[in-house]
Amino acid sequence: MIKETFNIAPVPASRARITRWSAYFPKRYSDFRDNFTKLLEDYKTKLLKGKLYAKLDFYIEIPKSWSKKKSKEMDGRYCLNNADLDNYCKAALDCLEGKYYENDRQVCMIRARKFYSTNTRIEFELTPIKEDHD
Repeated sequence: MIKETFNIAPVPASRARITRWSAYFPKRYSDFRDNFTKLLEDYKTKLLKGKLYAKLDFYIEIPKSWSKKKSKEMDGRYCLNNADLDNYCKAALDCLEGKYYENDRQVCMIRARKFYSTNTRIEFELTPIKEDHD
């Protein structure tokens, strides 16, 4: 089992923008991928093989427009922002590919949650799935 905390503000995956000449991702998502890749350079891991179970907890920044009272009240509570949870998962799993597992197709089961937090981060746990009939 692998258990890590990545001190990076989660960003949901974005759809590629297509122009006549090329395809590109929005800057916020591209920056997240670049920063996450740099962060992962310090982690020495062995690629897991086979089927995997991933647990992901996303700690999302509390909106700056909220009052101090509301921010304090919502810190650590479930996040109800406009970004879909599956897009946070896609962004994180795509970045972790090649570092913890060969391909994100290996992930057969996911448990994901998102919370508001003053301490933005991604908590990640990866467990191999053992089946009796394999």
